[in-house]
Amino acid sequence: MKLTIKNQLDPLFEILSLLFLCHSDTWKEKMISALDDYGVSGEHFYREHLQAFETYVETFQEHKVQRPEEDALFQSFSEDTLMLLFVLAIEKRSSIEHPETLNLLELRSLLAYFITDTGEHPRLPDIKELPQLPDETSLIDFIDKADVESEEKWYMLNLLRKADYWLASLYKAVDNNKDAYAKALASVEEPLRLLLKRMASYHAPDFFKIADACADTPVLYPTLAMPLIQMVLYTYGYLGLSIETLIADEASGRLTKDAILRQVKSISDKSKLDILCALKESPMYNLELSEHLGLSPSTVSHHANTLLACGFVTVEKKDGKVYYCLHRENISRFLSSLEQMLL
Repeated sequence: MKLTIKNQLDPLFEILSLLFLCHSDTWKEKMISALDDYGVSGEHFYREHLQAFETYVETFQEHKVQRPEEDALFQSFSEDTLMLLFVLAIEKRSSIEHPETLNLLELRSLLAYFITDTGEHPRLPDIKELPQLPDETSLIDFIDKADVESEEKWYMLNLLRKADYWLASLYKAVDNNKDAYAKALASVEEPLRLLLKRMASYHAPDFFKIADACADTPVLYPTLAMPLIQMVLYTYGYLGLSIETLIADEASGRLTKDAILRQVKSISDKSKLDILCALKESPMYNLELSEHLGLSPSTVSHHANTLLACGFVTVEKKDGKVYYCLHRENISRFLSSLEQMLL
């Protein structure tokens, strides 16, 4: 395993996430709703386990420096397109101290790859292998052919046109709020120390396997700003500091019927069920599933990510490609729980 696991927060990811939360008036309600959807009592879990998270966000919000250009940045994009910019900021972090060195064409190429990436390969290609978008005509042609929702295309075109400007603006917002981040850290110093200590002994074999397969030499950081995520980018991955508690509740059977319902919903969709049936025969990578099922690569990625989140699918790396595989043990556990509930 080439996975490097850190026992410290990634300041860039934390500040980006805190900025994102502070530009939403309903971040707490969304967190509780997501917990409800997962199958726990959102209000109870939030009250019992996420008080440090709340203090962290509220302290950052209290000391945050907000400027008009930052407001324009967050108002110019949908959440999905903003996430593309965040991924770009993390992967291009070497430029944060010198944003004047950002190369517009290189940034366009990276963003175009993020938009079209099927998840088939576990590393970022060389810049020469990436899509080339040197002018307005190539930009419009790329967006017109991109397999994304129509309403997202205009946000993406706006991002691609001025990628260097938008990324520099985001880096400026990060720099403006380093002091606010330091104060937020100080406000949760003791609970954060305990969370990091507990995380140091936490073993998440399923997620570690996914992280190791989906990135070339990934560095995995814990995160308090997004305490319930398990996410792998291209070079970096993030594991929420409260995910262990949530998974412990699941393993001990303390989840509600909604947890089973969440898994049932994931296979009530024909395409997702078709993916599971195809993987029963043999593991496949994204484009193989796409051709086998007659679905677009991005649609396969969307469905497969849902199945990964539900634990019905895992991944393995073979011959330079990332293959989806059935997680037979988790499927058997789900069927057993369903049987106990109904029979």
